[in-house]
Amino acid sequence: MAIVSISRIQIRRGRKNLGSGLPQLAGGELGWAVDTQELYIGNGAVSEGAPAVGNSKVLTEHDNLFTLSDQYTYRNGSNIQTGVTSATPIKRSLQNRLDDNIDAKSFGATGDGSTDDTLALQRAIDQLFLPWSSSPDADTYKKRIALKLSAGLYKITNSLKLPPYASIIGDGSDKTVINQTGVFPVLETINGEGIAAQTSELNQATNIELKGLTLNSNTTQPGLVLASCKNSSFTDINVKGPWTQDLGASMVATQIGIKISGTLDVIPPFTSILWPSKDNTFEKIKVSNFSYAVSSDDDVVHNTFNNSIIEECGYGIVFGENTTLGGVGQATGPINNTISNSKFIDINLQGIWIKHGQGNISEANNFSMVGNDAGLDTAPKHSVIKFHLPTVSSPTWDSTLGPFQGNVSSNDFFSRTQAMIRNFNNIAYITEVEGAYSGNFDFTTKFNIGQLNAYTDFLRLPTDTSKTIHMNYVYKNTVDTGMRKGTLKILIDKENNTSHISDDYDFQGTNADQLNFQVTLNDLDADANFETLVVQAINPAPVNSLESANVTIQIQNIS
Repeated sequence: MAIVSISRIQIRRGRKNLGSGLPQLAGGELGWAVDTQELYIGNGAVSEGAPAVGNSKVLTEHDNLFTLSDQYTYRNGSNIQTGVTSATPIKRSLQNRLDDNIDAKSFGATGDGSTDDTLALQRAIDQLFLPWSSSPDADTYKKRIALKLSAGLYKITNSLKLPPYASIIGDGSDKTVINQTGVFPVLETINGEGIAAQTSELNQATNIELKGLTLNSNTTQPGLVLASCKNSSFTDINVKGPWTQDLGASMVATQIGIKISGTLDVIPPFTSILWPSKDNTFEKIKVSNFSYAVSSDDDVVHNTFNNSIIEECGYGIVFGENTTLGGVGQATGPINNTISNSKFIDINLQGIWIKHGQGNISEANNFSMVGNDAGLDTAPKHSVIKFHLPTVSSPTWDSTLGPFQGNVSSNDFFSRTQAMIRNFNNIAYITEVEGAYSGNFDFTTKFNIGQLNAYTDFLRLPTDTSKTIHMNYVYKNTVDTGMRKGTLKILIDKENNTSHISDDYDFQGTNADQLNFQVTLNDLDADANFETLVVQAINPAPVNSLESANVTIQIQNIS
């Protein structure tokens, strides 16, 4: 018999949370809980084949599937044992499984480039990393999960504040971009109380992690401000500014890619101290188009920059330009910081300038087109690295560091050296490294030399200060069978504008002992400063007139 129509199906209904609650339903009987909007069906009797007596819940639109999906086990069906026994695997809800990772989009951020994401991003940061506690409990630790910023363009209209333990991970500096649209830093650290002012060493910004982001700064404000920040890491961060080399030597003091400072703490009744930024690591950082790529005037300590790029800036890394020695938090200026294995490209003035500070190291860096006011390396205008000698008030001025420690340039490469060492165009050779420092200057050049019956320009070197230069060389005849190895030692006395060269060598074969050297100091830019050392050579007959000997020069050490 066909069913023509059904006007209504009547099922048992009632309130789950009132009286005796949900009753035991008969097998196949439906029950509707009106107060919780839940639907149940009776299991039936075990004698009828039911696995257990009771009611089974039927999923409806009012159910949270995540809380009901509690059967997830890691790599279920594999040989991995997650529980005490293989028969009792650890089960987790899908809700918990998804909450292991959190994206800023869960807080309302869009990354579409036009929506203002400031509030959503700051809400995500605050909810995960604030409130701060000096004695965190388990729940506080659990909240410190990394905040994911998936690929996109995030527009902000105010700076984002980074409290202690903030961890923000993007999809990569070429994929996740935060775009500043106002006059403010893009990101800046705050203390554990949620404010910029420092109140104690305990709550200073610490253990912050930024990775895989681009920070677009479109005004004269810094890209990244690190105030009293310690033990933090910054990896694959691209900080881009609006400065262009068309501005020439014009510098905007506040236009800084990364600004590092301490923050003041007042201890009653009148003592003021400054907690420095220290022990931070910067890896694969790129800073471009700022007046200053990196700047600090305070006693920041043990920060390291490695495998990074500073490009198209007025200055590169500047320490201590505005330090007031003896001031609060500025006893020395930046100390014991290291820049290594990094590239400095198209910097108008110095790539590294340390006016105040000691024990800072530049090691194995590559400087190309630096210190030329956007010109070529064949027309240098400024030193590439500049070190000032700090003023020491007394021998015990720093009980931690002890005696004065010089700044170091070690195994750095300068494209200027390649361009100028055998460039005899009467352009002043402005030194690569200026001022008081120690370290190795490891540069090798190769060329040919023939018969020279009069002293002829051989190579040039800068002479900004009194110094000693050691150069190893190898000379090999091509026509005769001679060979010579030696070390040139050049002494420069800037106070009296005198120079002296000595040559300690061994040779064998024919006509390898004819080569001789002399040095002169020259003022090629007519400023009364004899800035260029010219090394001349003579290689007279009986050296063959067809000779074109191979010469390898290694500048080994300048001190």
